[in-house]
Parts: sequence; C-alpha cells; structure tokens
Amino acid sequence: MRRRAVGRGLLIQLMLCAFAAWPGHAAAAPASGPHETVDSSFTSTQPNAAAGFGFTGRYHAAGDPAGDPPYMRRMIFYTPPGLRYDTTVPDRCSASDLELATSGASACPAGSRLGGGTTTTKFLGRFPSTVTVDFLNNTDEQIILARSPLVSTVARGHIHPDGTVEWASPTCFPSLQPPGCPVDDALQLESSLTVAPYTRSSSGVVRSYLTTPPTCPATGHWSTPIRLWFADGSLDTVTTQQPCTPAS
Repeated sequence: MRRRAVGRGLLIQLMLCAFAAWPGHAAAAPASGPHETVDSSFTSTQPNAAAGFGFTGRYHAAGDPAGDPPYMRRMIFYTPPGLRYDTTVPDRCSASDLELATSGASACPAGSRLGGGTTTTKFLGRFPSTVTVDFLNNTDEQIILARSPLVSTVARGHIHPDGTVEWASPTCFPSLQPPGCPVDDALQLESSLTVAPYTRSSSGVVRSYLTTPPTCPATGHWSTPIRLWFADGSLDTVTTQQPCTPAS
C-alpha cells in the first residue's frame, strides 16, 4: 500500500453524496459502528453490469455522535466477490503528488476524472472546513484530491487484485513526502463522493471501469464490509448492503 501526501480537506479514504445530474443510486442500507455511519451504493442492481458508485461517511467519538472521532489511520473496502475494477478503461492520471498538490486535477487528463464530492475536516481541533474533492483514475489506484487555494491534498487508494481497496487516511495539512505527518492536525469528520458509470467501446466491445458481480445472491443484496483503524487503537468493522436483482 502506498501512503502518500495528504492534507487538509480529505479523508480517504474516503466517501459520499449523489449529484442530481448523475444516475441515481439504488437504495442501500447504511451501516453504523462505534465511530461511524457509512453508506455505500451502486448505480445498478443488475449483475454483470456497468455501474457507478457512491459513498458517504460520518465519523464521531465512540457512542457519541456529537463528539469528535479519533484520527483515522487506515480504511479498507472489501468488495463483493466478483466485482471488477478495470483501470485501463478511463484515462489514467500518472501525475506525482507534488504535481497534484500544486496544480490540482489539471495535472491529469480530463478523462481520468470519474467523479467528485466533498470532505469536512477540523483543522487544529477548532476550525471545521468543507472542501470539494475530485475522484481520479490511475493504474490499479484511486486518487482523491481535495481542492485548496494553495496546496491540495492527495490520497491514494490501492486496488488489490481481488478488488479490495486500501487507503491510508490523511491526518495533517500540509503533508508532502518526505517528511509525512509529524503531528495530527486535520481531523476527518465527514466525506461524500459520487462516481458515475464509465464505459468505453472498442471494436464493438464495451468495457466498464466498474462491473457489478456476475450473480446476485439469494439474499437479494451484495455486501461490502469496511474496516476502519483509528489512532486510539480501535478497529471497527461495518458492512453495507447494496440491493441486487436475482436471476428469475
């Protein structure tokens, strides 16, 4: 897993709200744990279909929705069996962290931007700030870029061969490698992201950035477990459910 430069307005890792102009998301069931309420959804309920996705996450103190959460260190999304990402379909953003931090999404091909949203952090424990984020494609990687007037924040999620996506959460601003984060000063409170379906045709073959699993379980939903590691040593596991249409 690559742990890259991150800064003020970002997660991770990640997460989301739908834009009205984009395809609606199939109704999914949010999941709550001691420090979080998260929701993950696909834009299609059909198996083996091109789809987009959305994510929202709200983070708080254990058992206290009004309290601040611990700093998040790590987040892993365990995708439903058979779900496929193909990062060769969209254009890929190969820009460095420094290029992204100083130039923003303009450092990338326009076709590598697949979506966006917002993230809210509390800086130095006192100053809440909500900024816009871009969601970018790269080889076996997802990039979330939090916009800033001066230096943008970069977070990278590694896509493993089984479709699992692993993030290291940003906890300071600015944070360029080296030296990384000497102290925690950017606390993630909320994040929201929407990614539209993305397909490309070549020689009559349609390929998709994200393809839903090939079958729908008898339960009528796909499950996405999410694990979250926090600075106080706690580890939460929550499982969101996305409806799907079983074969008739």
